[in-house]
Amino acid sequence: MIQVIRGSCALSANRCAIGVDLGGQSVKLAVVDDSGRIVVRRQAPIDASRSEPEIRSLILDEIAAIRREGRAVGFAPAAVGMVMPGYLDRERSRVLFAANLPTLNGTEFLGAVRTGLDLPAAFDADSNAAAYAEYRFGAGRGVDRLIVAVVGTGIGAGVIIEGQVLRIWSHIAGSLGHVIVDAGGPRCACGGTGCVEALASGPALERRAAEAARRHPQSRLAALAGQSGRLTGIEVGRALGENDPVALEIVRETGRWLGVGIASWCVVFRPTKVLIGGGVAAVGEPFLAAARETVAAIGQPSATRDVEIAPATLGPDAGTIGAAALATRIVTV
Repeated sequence: MIQVIRGSCALSANRCAIGVDLGGQSVKLAVVDDSGRIVVRRQAPIDASRSEPEIRSLILDEIAAIRREGRAVGFAPAAVGMVMPGYLDRERSRVLFAANLPTLNGTEFLGAVRTGLDLPAAFDADSNAAAYAEYRFGAGRGVDRLIVAVVGTGIGAGVIIEGQVLRIWSHIAGSLGHVIVDAGGPRCACGGTGCVEALASGPALERRAAEAARRHPQSRLAALAGQSGRLTGIEVGRALGENDPVALEIVRETGRWLGVGIASWCVVFRPTKVLIGGGVAAVGEPFLAAARETVAAIGQPSATRDVEIAPATLGPDAGTIGAAALATRIVTV
């Protein structure tokens, strides 16, 4: 899938970069200018069962293709930034762990991609890239202490402190989605118990929706379950839009657990703004409202009194935009 915005490049070459967002199902690529505008984009499916050399070959081919497409419309990228979920080593050469790309675990995948490029390359965690994109170009522009959380299948978050991405271990500021908020809660995919992710992510919302539909067979949520055979965030959002009180309650419960997590994050990082993106946030304002109410009710006053909780604005493009912006830094500093 290719989209091109035509126009001449008024920038020097080192102000255009390629952003690559590698996930377990697809890889998204974009040529991005220094205002955060995507000028060319591509997307290709990823078979997570493929070997490391096969995935690497696909990535390098896609980078070469979008580089040609950028040049064809007047943009000459001078660097590549690639991001992915999981843990990278300090040198950003080795993939320590990526749950949705298991064949890359323990490999020198990033170093091999770098060797296969003739452009400078930067690698990072996708949560860091999303946070940096929102800081540079989105709803967190210029915010000195910022947390950006993406709430979807999991919960990833990046932390910006005075314009710098905070990295503590394996390239991320801890794993904010795996802060434990309920010791008696469900087991998380990470192996922990009662993590924010286990209680406030997309799968948590879907689990609550299925349980609520069984308890309330006359609800709109139950009717949608009968039609689709499964309740996802899309069906929950639809029921919410149709004023289903059952859907409203499960959305608010999910938001309350996110609020517990945010209250804990605030004690550690003291953000002035927390931005929430991802598919779960897209269900609507009741989700964020419940998070705000919870933070106000239980949070340490000195840490949470003035924090603003708002929607992220860059959507699914945050990863590619942030990857390109991080790459631009390595050729301009």
